[in-house]
Amino acid sequence: MTCAGCAQSAVSIAQGSKGIYDISVKYASQSFAATIEEETFNLDELQKKLAQAGYTLDTEKESLNNRLSRERLELKKQFFELLIVPLFAIPLLYLGMGHTNEHSFPWAQAILALILSGFFGRKIHGKAFRLLKLGAVNMDTLISLGSITAFFYSMYNGIAGEQDVYFESAGLLIAFILIGKYLEERGKLQNVKALESLLDLQPKLAIKIIEETTLSTPVYELEVDDYVLVKPGERIPVDGIVMEGFSNIDESSFTGEPNPVAKEKDSQVWTGTLNGDGALTIKVVSTGKLSALGGIIEAVLKTQEQETKAEQLTDRISKIFVPSILVLSLLTGMFWFYFGEPLWFVFAINVLVIACPCALGLATPLAVVAATGKAAKSGVLVKNATALEKAKEIRHILWDKTGTLTTGKPAVLELKGDITTYKNVLISLNKYGSHPLNKGMQQYLGFQGGLLKVRKLRAIAGKGIQGNIDGETYYLGSPKWYQEITGKSIQSDKTTSVLFSSKNLLITVLFDDSLAAGATEIIEHAKGLGIKNVIISGDKEAVVKKLSKRLDIDEFFSEMLPLEKEEQVKYYKKYGSVLMAGDGINDTVALSSADVGLSFASASEAAQQNADIVIMHEGVLGLKLYFKLAHLFRTTLRGNLVWAFGYNALAIPIAAGLLHPTFGIKLTPMIASIAMSVSSIGVVLNSLKLHLKPLK
Repeated sequence: MTCAGCAQSAVSIAQGSKGIYDISVKYASQSFAATIEEETFNLDELQKKLAQAGYTLDTEKESLNNRLSRERLELKKQFFELLIVPLFAIPLLYLGMGHTNEHSFPWAQAILALILSGFFGRKIHGKAFRLLKLGAVNMDTLISLGSITAFFYSMYNGIAGEQDVYFESAGLLIAFILIGKYLEERGKLQNVKALESLLDLQPKLAIKIIEETTLSTPVYELEVDDYVLVKPGERIPVDGIVMEGFSNIDESSFTGEPNPVAKEKDSQVWTGTLNGDGALTIKVVSTGKLSALGGIIEAVLKTQEQETKAEQLTDRISKIFVPSILVLSLLTGMFWFYFGEPLWFVFAINVLVIACPCALGLATPLAVVAATGKAAKSGVLVKNATALEKAKEIRHILWDKTGTLTTGKPAVLELKGDITTYKNVLISLNKYGSHPLNKGMQQYLGFQGGLLKVRKLRAIAGKGIQGNIDGETYYLGSPKWYQEITGKSIQSDKTTSVLFSSKNLLITVLFDDSLAAGATEIIEHAKGLGIKNVIISGDKEAVVKKLSKRLDIDEFFSEMLPLEKEEQVKYYKKYGSVLMAGDGINDTVALSSADVGLSFASASEAAQQNADIVIMHEGVLGLKLYFKLAHLFRTTLRGNLVWAFGYNALAIPIAAGLLHPTFGIKLTPMIASIAMSVSSIGVVLNSLKLHLKPLK
């Protein structure tokens, strides 16, 4: 399929077959879905009908990797072909500007137009012709008919010695459309590429344990209840249960939380998470699409196949605008022919030429180009233009906590205990730790004086580090480890690390995930716009509750898994449009499901790829720029549509000869083509005005 109208054409063709209903064809994902009655449905017949219109229906689902490879190759071919187009389009535009000038070289124009329309527009003409044989039309029909009639009418005038030719309309119309199609295909590919970072998390091979030996095995060959060995530093290949071993696993790709999680016998592990410093034997519970990661990928795919407002608008235009212009052109010719008007053919052609959808096709893309260019200069990457349209409709912002409203880096909040006596012990022992909490302490404590010599150093996975200093054994680690060693417990609602001996608690280190710069300001800004803020986080309830109180946010949800975040997005969408702001792989499904997904340059690649908006700098405060940019975009788009539709509303009646009997005003196809160019120029100039308006 080459345009959104193709999807509607395919639906119409399929509806003519027996035993098939609930038909859904998605242009963005090139997918076809329907419910069939096996007794009456004939697959071969449907495939033949679609093939006659130029569509191929495959019954086997294409793998995502194969799809990406194929679409990249097709896009590369389009790009290299598009590089050649200006070699013919620019000279044609220059010569065409002469119009009635005798030195405009009409036959040179004819050759250039023939190359642009005949060769570069061959797919458009081919699709229009095949659809015509089936009694269907789409935007290709109007583009093809406009280009062909413009060309042959010009040829007729040229042979007759007339100077009124408009070869530039025939050729440049195709050139503009090809550029638009390339940009559209490129955007579609970017959406699919969002899943690559998720696929990269899925190991292709696993070490399967078979009795006393191990065998490297493709993950897709593993079955439930198989046993696999995961070595230190490797990614977990399956969802499963730990049967042997102990390790700290980085689950940030799944939960979004930065601190490694200790895993021991009977602990659950997830596909794509990163094993730490211990070897694990894992019993397989699920793999592939049935794993949690697979579920995320499938959910994102499903979200990407949902129909957008732009697709719905294109469908409506294809259904109404194209047939209406064709009928109007025919009726115009018949009307004037009936009344004996010698210019009946000219008026009929005028309607087609002047109504060519150049301005309509440029209105949204140029507004998008202007807005995204302006945004890029201000540090806002716009990946989906519909996000700019939807900004005014947003009623809820769902915020991820870690890395979004907070920095995602543990910061020391307070030291308690005998700081004077044991601070150097803490600094000396902490130097050997690699946990994020150790790094937070290193940043806070710095280097003060000479380090003490540590002997008999040991790192205990999931607990902390211990070492002997001046004949005394010291421990630095979790409160749970302190309880194991001393039999005493520590109560705290904050993340805590403790320095202790075998008998006494020496220093307690309290951590806090510090607020991201501008978090308070952007929450208040959203409230000022009438938007309600909600926190959805994978962190503990006490931590999330404290943050929500600090930011004066009434609603929050804690300890949420990725698909649970998506459920919250769906829930709030019942009450209006939802913006989801997040930075982790665990946020990808929610980002895709939200009306607008927003992420940051510091976020995971998966989050950035699944977001509609990426803030490149200024952190959460970049959201203010997004709302301002969206306002400028909507203003520009409205202006462009006024030029496009307003032009058609005024120009088509004049082109059809409405003013000819009374005022003697008539348009030649030449003037019609100039008028069409003026409408496009108006759209261009209106779009350029956006660059002159400040964002801040």
